[in-house]
Amino acid sequence: MTGTAPVVGVVGAAGAVGSVAVTELHRRGRHTLRLAGRRRAPLDALAGGLTATGSAATVEVVDLDDADALHRFCAGCDVVLNCAGPAYLVEDRVARVALTAGADYVDAAGDDVLWEQVRALLAGAPERTAVISAGMMPGLSALLPRHLAAALPQPPRALLGYLGGRDRFTATAAADYLRVGEGFGQAGAALTAGVRQSLPTRTDVELPFFPEPATAVPYLSTELERVTRDLGVTDATWHSVFAGPHVAQVLRQPPTGGDAAEALRRAAELDAFGQATYQLFVVELTTAAGDARTLVLRGASASALTGAFAAVAVAALTGGNLAVGLHLAGEALDPQLAVDLLAGSAAVSDLSVFDGEAAHVGGHVEEAL
Repeated sequence: MTGTAPVVGVVGAAGAVGSVAVTELHRRGRHTLRLAGRRRAPLDALAGGLTATGSAATVEVVDLDDADALHRFCAGCDVVLNCAGPAYLVEDRVARVALTAGADYVDAAGDDVLWEQVRALLAGAPERTAVISAGMMPGLSALLPRHLAAALPQPPRALLGYLGGRDRFTATAAADYLRVGEGFGQAGAALTAGVRQSLPTRTDVELPFFPEPATAVPYLSTELERVTRDLGVTDATWHSVFAGPHVAQVLRQPPTGGDAAEALRRAAELDAFGQATYQLFVVELTTAAGDARTLVLRGASASALTGAFAAVAVAALTGGNLAVGLHLAGEALDPQLAVDLLAGSAAVSDLSVFDGEAAHVGGHVEEAL
């Protein structure tokens, strides 16, 4: 990067994820921001709020189907951050144009398919850097165990994780969520002695640090398998957690012949009606000797945590903390640097590490967060 403020173009800037990322980048005051989206009114409103508290951001209406308009937006950017979705429809469209325009690239989403797509693109742009999976999951779900491992006296042997809460789904997030099992993980699975084992879903269960009974769905992602290998963990169980009955019901029995993503979005709205929304990470690591540490991160929503971590990835990239090439954010960013940046984010209400097992240090919380 040059000595001037890096120019960061944010695609999907006015969405639930993009607006948080923009706000976080603006708060740090180290970037010149360009905002792109399909509709001008929400972009102007977002930019107007930034101008009231600091430097102005420029706004451009860009349709992802218009490659020329997207190229004009990306030209002159040092980094392009993609927050548009659904990820399975956007795929590498923004990455392809950004890298061709001479910008580095960060994606708030991304999975094994996008990794292969961007890796192929970087073969033609070897001087560029790309960071994908800079979201809540994948992303923070890899970084937080790596951060917690540094607090242990010996390498961890076992990992236990919970992620979820009571939250809304945007239409984009619902569409992406329903595809998380398509080659990127397995529901109802965990690792025991390094071998996949089946685990049942638990309903109406009280979980450490969660403020209410919930449904806990075991989920073994390809990201988690990589993290366990890197940390030397042999036993790993991760749960997706849903408070409220409606989302759990849709996931148990997806509608047939209809719009499953819309059904999931509506179910989440019903579960969130009149309730405070929250997302909660609870990660426990234990050594072979039985020493345990537990990390807890609380946020208002999945979109907020995703936007905040995407901004952290941009800050790490523009700060010179990543080598040229392709990276998975949660597995490549320096954990301490990332946690320090997250700790100052309005999207994170708590980030704490406790001595001991989650069940011992974080009993059932009686009031919603």
